Amino acid sequence: MRLSQASDFALRILVHLGQTRTPQTVEGLSVTLGLSKSHVMKIVAHLGRAGILATSRGRGGGLTLRKDPAEIRLGAVVREMEPDLGVVACLQDGPADCVFLPRCALKSAMARATNAFIDSLDSNTLADVLPGTQPARPAAAPLPPAR
Repeated sequence: MRLSQASDFALRILVHLGQTRTPQTVEGLSVTLGLSKSHVMKIVAHLGRAGILATSRGRGGGLTLRKDPAEIRLGAVVREMEPDLGVVACLQDGPADCVFLPRCALKSAMARATNAFIDSLDSNTLADVLPGTQPARPAAAPLPPAR
């Protein structure tokens, strides 16, 4: 299973915010994490709508975690960021063109595998991964936008 860049970047943003506890700006996150500013803005907006991040404007404002790191389950973040967790066509939204449907044991096996992956992530919180993660080192250059 492969996660989208949005999930990867969201987790990086949350780890950094969990490490600093100081309000961060979109610009600062972009520079520190080596991500494009447009990516950071989209992800921060999504995480804000999901109630994971808090934003405040003005002097001393910025982005912070809305919840304690121990309350942020990694699986919940991935579910929030991934538009479609279907690892095979028949598990994705929309019609599937498969000669084995509607009766295919592979479909249920893949669904169980996907659920096991997310369940494994749900067994970890942001607080669980913070102690073993070094602070971000300065990035060389922002990653290019996803295609």
